[in-house]
Order: sequence, then structure tokens, then C-alpha cells
Amino acid sequence: MKLLPLCATLAFLSPHAHGLGFANGVKIGELTPNSVVIWVRTTENDAALNAVDQWTKDKPNWVVPGEEAKVEVRLTKTGPDNLSSKIEPMALGQTGPEDDYCLQKRLDDLEPATTYQLNLTAVSTASPDTSETATIEVLFTTPPLAKVSAPITFTVSTCQEFGLRDDVEKGHKIYSSMLKLDPAFFIQTGDTVYYDRKQPLSKTVDLARYRWHRMYSLPFQREFHNRIPSYWMHDDHDLLKDDCQPGDTYGELTWEDGIKIWEEQVPWSEKPYRTFRWGKDLQIWLPEVRYYRSPKKMEDGPFKSILGKEQWAWLEESMKASDATFKLYVSPTPVVGPDRNSKKDNHANKTFAFEGERLRRLLSHTPGTFVINGDRHWQYHSIVSETGLQEFGAGPASDAHAQGWNPNDKRPEHQFLRVKGGFLSVQVDGNVLTITHHDVDGKVTNETKLTSPPQEQ
Repeated sequence: MKLLPLCATLAFLSPHAHGLGFANGVKIGELTPNSVVIWVRTTENDAALNAVDQWTKDKPNWVVPGEEAKVEVRLTKTGPDNLSSKIEPMALGQTGPEDDYCLQKRLDDLEPATTYQLNLTAVSTASPDTSETATIEVLFTTPPLAKVSAPITFTVSTCQEFGLRDDVEKGHKIYSSMLKLDPAFFIQTGDTVYYDRKQPLSKTVDLARYRWHRMYSLPFQREFHNRIPSYWMHDDHDLLKDDCQPGDTYGELTWEDGIKIWEEQVPWSEKPYRTFRWGKDLQIWLPEVRYYRSPKKMEDGPFKSILGKEQWAWLEESMKASDATFKLYVSPTPVVGPDRNSKKDNHANKTFAFEGERLRRLLSHTPGTFVINGDRHWQYHSIVSETGLQEFGAGPASDAHAQGWNPNDKRPEHQFLRVKGGFLSVQVDGNVLTITHHDVDGKVTNETKLTSPPQEQ
């Protein structure tokens, strides 16, 4: 995929960043062969402001106020020999304070395996006499159809905290490192922002939104998402608080608030659990692990669940129906582990042991299936000896965030263990799949090749 220069300014913390802008960039999400969801947030300025933090009152911080605007989109389809056909501009919608000046819309009737140039224009409606405008331009390529075998590279990350970024001015270095791989898409497995870590704690709607504003005004994050399509998953810290479950609150922030904020801040689909096909050789599953879960204190057994009855039916049916060479189950939390004894919220520990065994049995009995998980602050590759099910932990987004496991505690399940930050890249080429652990600078720290028998024609 060709990388297109950005038209939007990537200035950072400028005290002179004036004029309507897209300071939080664009997010290109939920990509299918025929559709895409475009997300934008219109802002008073074209970059975050170097202003006094309105909550702590004591130091400069990343302030990104929104501004009302009408947004228009134009798609240009790029064809062979650099020929292109323009699609007439269409209204994306009007932004406003009720949704934090965020706007997303699904665009349909796209063609598979086709590159589109996307031009967004915002016109301020904040006051009757304003004529401020902002533009931004991005590029994306739709997936091939399920019958087409084509090489694909994508990346996966988890657990990023603003205060633990490894470049104070630009953000998390993994985004610059991932961009160099030119991935077809990116999966964020959750713990995208941390409402319940470091001041100011996000116990109100305004403070929760503030975490998103500053994270995605960072230049590394913004440039990456302006260029690479993404699929988004949440976990506990970016929904409410650690180990949260339905009915919980965090200060003034309710469970319903957390869901609304999540669904306004990222490209989203009608269902919180989804599956996407990328050609003949890859299908990914993105389950939901917070909305349907039973209380932690409930006695373990067949009625205690993280996934819930409706999602289980979808998962079993869709995995059985898939003829993809490789089937990737992406989990915001561990499925195989091993996990810390103190944890009580995922399929790799005793609190949900019954469903954990059921899930591992389903995945291991589905040919070509492997697991990538988030949530853990160390990188690893584990195998269930009884079934051969393999799980790959991406590790946190920075070295400063690595914690929670003794690097000398290598268990029999571990094929690889590294208590440092980084990300995963996955390359699919026919019946060969290569999963690579990288450090934050992109250096390879571990590589695993999986093969699947050729599918019957």
C-alpha cells in the first residue's frame, strides 16, 4: 500500500495552532471488501494546544477542544496505470458537543482489493459569520474477496498509557515502527487509554473524553491512523476501570457512559463482536469480553460466562462456516496464558475456568486457528500441550509499561517470553503464516512460522 503524504498539519503542542482542524486525525475502520467506517473529530485548532491543564492546574498538557462543523467526504478510486475515477462528494454529517464533536459514517458500495483516496473537508458552523475550513487526505485499500489468495501483513498492539509513552513529544514509538512495515491493517486489542491510572483520574465524562483527545493528538498515533486502517477492541481500562463488569461505576462515570464514549471515539459496527475476511487465507474474529460477562463472584460452571449465549452461538457458527486457511481469534485478554494467580477476569485463570476450557476446545478443534491476545504487559508465545492451541501476546506499547511477570519464570507452556514492550506483526502468504514479536523500535525479538495443509479445491 502506497503511503500518501498528509495534507493536515502534524504540529504538536503549538501555542499558535489556530483555525478549524482535525487535531485527532482520521480513523479508517471496520474495513470489508465493500465498505469502510470513517471516523473524524472536528477541533478548534489543527493540533493540541500547549495550555494549562484545566483539571490539575499545575502544568502544560494536551488540550484539544472540539468545534462544530459540517464534514464532507470525497472518494477517488485509483485504478491500473494510475488512472482514477472520482466519486461525487457526499455529506458525512454535522459534529456537535453531544458526541464530543466526533462523527463516523459507513461508506458502502466499494470494490474489493481497490485503493481509494479519501478527502475530508470540514466547514465550521460554530458561529454564523465563520468561514473556517479544514481538509485532510488519506489512502486505504479494501480487502480482497474470500476466493482470492493474496499476501497480507498486519500489526497488533495493546496496553498504551499516555504517561508511559517513550517519546514525550511524539507519542509511542511503536507507531512509527509499525508504519515502516506498511501493514494492510492494524488491530488494537484494548487498554487503549487508562481511565483509572495517574491523575487526573477519569471519573467523569469530560475527563474520560480528555484521555482520548490527548492520546490521539500525539503525532506518532495520528500519522499512523491517518494512513493505516484499524479494527478496535476495548478492555476494562478504556471502558471504565480495572476488571469492570456490567453495572459498575467509576466516580460519576457509569457503565452506560463508558460504552457511549467508547462507541463515539472509534469506528464501530452495529454489533460489538465481529468477524472480517481478508481473502482466501485469513479471517479474524474480534469478540466482546465485557458487555455480556457474569459477575466474578458467581460460582464457576456452565452458566458463568464472559462471552454470553448470543455471542457463543455466533462464534461457533461462524468458525464452523469459515473456509479460511488461517483463523485468528483476537482476544482482549488471555485465553491460553499462563496468567498471574491474582487475575480473575479472563479465560486463562480459575474464575472462568469452565468457559475457558470450552473456548480452548472450540479453537483447538477448528483447523488453522491461533490466538493473539492483549492485556498482558509482557510478550510471549505459549502452546497448550494437550491440544496444540497457540497464543501470542503482543506485549505493552512501551518498555516503561512492561511489568507483571518475572522474566526468569519461564513455564512449560512458554515457547518465548520477554518482559518488554513492542508489538506483533503477522504475515500471511498462502498456507504459511509468520508471527513476529518486535521491540518498540521494530527490531525482531522472536519469529514463529505456522503452516496449514492446503485446502481442498
